[in-house]
Amino acid sequence: MARLVFAVFLVVSMSACSGIKLAYNNLDRLVRWQVGEYVDLDATQKRYLQSELDTFMVWHRHNHLPLYADFILVASEKLTDNPTDSVLNQMFEQMFAWADEIEEKTMPVVVNVLVNLTDGQVAALPARLEESNREMAEDELKSDLQELQAQWAEDVEDGFERFAGRLSTAQRDYIALRATGYRPDNVLWADYRRRWQADLMALLAKRGDIENFAVGYRQLVDQRETYYGPELTEVFDHNIKLGREVAVHLLAGMTDRQSRRFAESLESLSEDLRELSQET
Repeated sequence: MARLVFAVFLVVSMSACSGIKLAYNNLDRLVRWQVGEYVDLDATQKRYLQSELDTFMVWHRHNHLPLYADFILVASEKLTDNPTDSVLNQMFEQMFAWADEIEEKTMPVVVNVLVNLTDGQVAALPARLEESNREMAEDELKSDLQELQAQWAEDVEDGFERFAGRLSTAQRDYIALRATGYRPDNVLWADYRRRWQADLMALLAKRGDIENFAVGYRQLVDQRETYYGPELTEVFDHNIKLGREVAVHLLAGMTDRQSRRFAESLESLSEDLRELSQET
């Protein structure tokens, strides 16, 4: 659930700065909806999950949002002044550290939800998981490489324009050129998930021993990257490197107008997060 919470939050905050307050205040609903994609919780389980989400949201609002607000202001200065691969890497390392902190905070809740699943809920879980895996890989399987690379380019363009405004023709041409280096990875991600999920299902079969289940689940979470396999690891690292190189090039080449728009967008997002952190 930790990665889910943080992933949902990042998608929301990066996709629409103007809607961050409304979206954040509905984050618990989005998480419940995501959980419901995999398990049909009964009334008691839903009440427990909502209660724990309420507690988590108070903690996150007051302990993490001020950090995000400060971080974004610093990022605005660094990314408009002298963007480098090293700067971006440090920023991502900080975000991963926050995700890990959220994971640690929510681990007892996730374990409690899992050990209290009924036999029927556990029996229905593999089909739900596989449906999600197929959906993840579906577009990639039915599209050719050029289409997937064009979609990657479009996603990069959209992400940049949300914060910095309209791209120039030269910037679009650069993204299109670099997109030819993108390597699709959703099928590989789906396969990794299947390997990890198989061990999760084996662990769930022994959930009656709560203490050992908690230890086993923590190991699964901590060791998730060992399930990647060499091909996914290589492709993932390649795409991350490509994304950073493109981001550094675009940020370093911003026009004065784009630079002002970029700084204003991040400052506005930071302000919204600070205001959210002060709400009760």
